[in-house]
Amino acid sequence: MTATSSTAGSAQTVGRAIQLLRLVASSQARHLRLVDIAEMAALDKSTAHRLLQRLVQERMLVRDAGHRGYRLGPLLYELGLAALPETSLRELSQGALQQLARGTGDMAFLVVRSGFESVCLDRIAGNFAIQTMTQGVGDRHPLGVGAGGLAILAALGEAEVKVVLKAIAPQLRRYRLTDRALRERREAARERGPALDEGSAALDVTAIGRPIRDRAGAPLAAVFVASIRSRMTEVRLRDVDKRLVACVTAIESALPR
Repeated sequence: MTATSSTAGSAQTVGRAIQLLRLVASSQARHLRLVDIAEMAALDKSTAHRLLQRLVQERMLVRDAGHRGYRLGPLLYELGLAALPETSLRELSQGALQQLARGTGDMAFLVVRSGFESVCLDRIAGNFAIQTMTQGVGDRHPLGVGAGGLAILAALGEAEVKVVLKAIAPQLRRYRLTDRALRERREAARERGPALDEGSAALDVTAIGRPIRDRAGAPLAAVFVASIRSRMTEVRLRDVDKRLVACVTAIESALPR
């Protein structure tokens, strides 16, 4: 084996290991089984098992006694703490997100883009009697799933959207989505302005979101508001969207130059 082929093989192994970490992180089941991981990653079970075992050795994954599956390990948390910038997006956004939750009375969420996924950074409850917990902090979903991920996907250029949709295609079945349906939702969001999710993230829940763009105009995150469907009338959706725009403007103004 030449040095070049050895390097390429090592790079492929690293890529596969990262793919497995993403799959475990995005799973709704907190203990994802080997057979499920291998299927979603399109790997044979022996290759997937070898990679998983090494990730367990490095404390990136944990396999608890009594459970057949894998969950994220402590090393990832430790690395995440070290990677936090002095002023994180969550800190910058907290005041505007709190105002959004107070103004709407509903749960307000902040999600950030992470490759082909969105990750929930924060959620703040409003004062309405029924609060919809559609996402928890740390939850990951493919871009396009949920109002926040859909807002980010809708703000991407056509070339990048093709790459994203190809990458997330194997996961769409878990969300009862198809490539065509996701494309249609993206087009609807681009035409409408805000991204609207009606019942796909959670039954009888409607969510509306807007992207947050960096100084270069690229979507790096999104904010969205979720509530029970009967509460989200067209009139109220317009009011919530105005508050979303104000929230996004405040956050974008606070981003470092």
